[in-house]
Amino acid sequence: MKKAINRRHFLTTLGAGIGSAQVISLHSCTSYGSENRQNQSGKSGSQSFSSKAPKFRIDERFTEMKGIPWRKIHLDFHNTHHIGKIAESFDADQWGDQLLAGNVDSIVTFAKDMHGNFYYPSKYGPVHPGLSIDLLGEQVKACKERDIKVYAYYCCAWDHNLTYKHPEWNMRKRDGSDYLPKEGETPDWTAMCLGNKDFVDLMADHVTEFMTNYELDGAWLDMAIPIAPECYCDECLRRIRAKGKDPYNLEAQREHQNKSMLDFHKRMKELVHATRPGAQVDFNDWVYGKVSERVGYLDNIDVEALPTYPQWGYFYAPAQIRYQRNFGLPVFGMTGRFIGSWADFGGLKTPEQFDVELASLVANAAHCDVGDQMPPDGILDKAVYHVLNKSFGRIKKMEPWLEQAAPVTEAALMIPAIPLGHVNQPFIFGLVKLMMEMHLQFDLVEPEQDWEKYSLLIIPDDLMPDSKTVERIHKFISKGGSVIVCHNGGLQVDTKQSWLEKYGMKYEGDSPFKPAYYVTEDNFIDNMPSYEYVLYDGASQWKVESPAKSISRLGVPKFNRSAEHFTSHRQTPYDHTTEYSTLAISNGVGLIGFPVGKSYSGYGYWIYREAFKHLVNKVLPQKLVETNAPVSTEITVSYQKASAEENRSERYMVHIINYSPVRKSPQHSEMHDDPVALTDVYVKLNIPLQDVAVTTVVAGERLKNRSMNNGIEVTVPRILISEIVCFELNAV
Repeated sequence: MKKAINRRHFLTTLGAGIGSAQVISLHSCTSYGSENRQNQSGKSGSQSFSSKAPKFRIDERFTEMKGIPWRKIHLDFHNTHHIGKIAESFDADQWGDQLLAGNVDSIVTFAKDMHGNFYYPSKYGPVHPGLSIDLLGEQVKACKERDIKVYAYYCCAWDHNLTYKHPEWNMRKRDGSDYLPKEGETPDWTAMCLGNKDFVDLMADHVTEFMTNYELDGAWLDMAIPIAPECYCDECLRRIRAKGKDPYNLEAQREHQNKSMLDFHKRMKELVHATRPGAQVDFNDWVYGKVSERVGYLDNIDVEALPTYPQWGYFYAPAQIRYQRNFGLPVFGMTGRFIGSWADFGGLKTPEQFDVELASLVANAAHCDVGDQMPPDGILDKAVYHVLNKSFGRIKKMEPWLEQAAPVTEAALMIPAIPLGHVNQPFIFGLVKLMMEMHLQFDLVEPEQDWEKYSLLIIPDDLMPDSKTVERIHKFISKGGSVIVCHNGGLQVDTKQSWLEKYGMKYEGDSPFKPAYYVTEDNFIDNMPSYEYVLYDGASQWKVESPAKSISRLGVPKFNRSAEHFTSHRQTPYDHTTEYSTLAISNGVGLIGFPVGKSYSGYGYWIYREAFKHLVNKVLPQKLVETNAPVSTEITVSYQKASAEENRSERYMVHIINYSPVRKSPQHSEMHDDPVALTDVYVKLNIPLQDVAVTTVVAGERLKNRSMNNGIEVTVPRILISEIVCFELNAV
């Protein structure tokens, strides 16, 4: 029997897929059967599918990733000359043993910090004036003796020393000024230009020096980006003009800065690989978009995302990882022991907070990276590594179910692919929030990626596809693919006209009213009368005709609130219903006629989730996972192929993370240090498996299961923080 966990309805889930990956397309009980053997050419393809079971995809590249560290520390160590003594209490054995006590298997230590100080006897300098030992050398030696992988941190375009020593290397604003602090300001950013050859040559010399002199596993390059989107230094002006372009044109600037970044990435990767074969280079790119154009210059991808700091929050890492993991590279999700952001000395999370954050990272097929900052005296904080011992120890026990595990996906959220553009738009984050709360399995994909292989494609509020993409979408729909189009996503970017007219959906401009109203009929929500729900961010006007059907209508007020026309405290109340639709369906095509992503991100209004859920259930009636878990729970699915070497059977895992925050004030982020356990969590994995044994990895319990409608259903008795439900084949 399905057991209700609370008042919430059962929610179903779906997912998103991979770009140009080799994909295993499945509809039988064995994922590596004859159908898969027909699809080993390296092309992204799919077989025919049973209409009774959902189509899903597995990126086989994950199944080949082996031996990558799971428990990394990013050990920040930035010190100005105002800190008199550096590492005066450092003891290499004590330091290394503290890492082992924290269950650390890899670490980023420091070659050069953001102030421009080196932590080894560099011939270039300056070595920090308060340092009297080869700190980097001692740390590398301690790590090697303990079989801990070690990488050297190097800060690139943020260097307080070089920015004053070589002002000609600074990025310049349009008025000729630089980004240095004004009189009386505390120094913060320095923006140095990656387009300056002399500057890049010097950085190459620095990297060559420490990669040659120390037995490092790699270089970790921070601020390896144009810190400002445009630069008017003499060198940038010269180079842009040499191409026959106007350096004061923003598009020319973006193109130039992006090329400077790509050239720098390419040079650093080649340098590191040539200097120390087998070593890797990592870049902290701030998760810029259009990874597709620089993936060849990356060895892995680091996602900096400290969730308790408002800049990031708890949706940032899942969103970025679901995008970044689609390029065949290992991904590290970087949280921190801090309550705030970097250098939050005295800030420390509890094991419960860490357990939630790390469980989410590995559930999304990312490796764990925890930021710490060593005090200037060189002694690691025992309390920090006491906490890490518990949380990293928990991950260590999970690793047999994480190693070579690939995400199982079935839908794609299309995102803008803009060079130097961040993937952090509210309309994207709102849809990520919606899809996670529906427990959908999904990835974020660029328009040029191979999204045709998914069951469901979602076009967000403000991504208007070009003509080529529209043509691909039409073919996708004609072959049985499902699409949900949100707001302006139904317009073609070059014409600003609807590309949905062949499906009975005609665009007639944006509504002049903001807010507008979302008008439902009786029982749109179970047992709820009709109501006019406010659309805070307005709506677009879509006229629906056959073959499309309208599900809900657009309502408008008598007037917009203004100095000339106003009433009461806020928006003008609903006045009448128009002929336009806010929700419509045309076979496998669903339309949401308002900015649902942006609005849900900004307001979290539950009716927006109900509207989105209604369309998903219409166009994709059976999803990969069904569950009664609350919307606050994150659920993902992963897959491991059988391995005789690892004594492992073929298996699927359902990760369940219990996000159970304490009540927050308006000033601070969510805290997860007092979890409330979930009980009797119903989970149905809609894959027609046979001869399956189901166990809980964390609790270590065997669960009763039964086959039901092309899937396997179980009830998990209790989940305090997170659980992995393992469906193991041929194990009965």
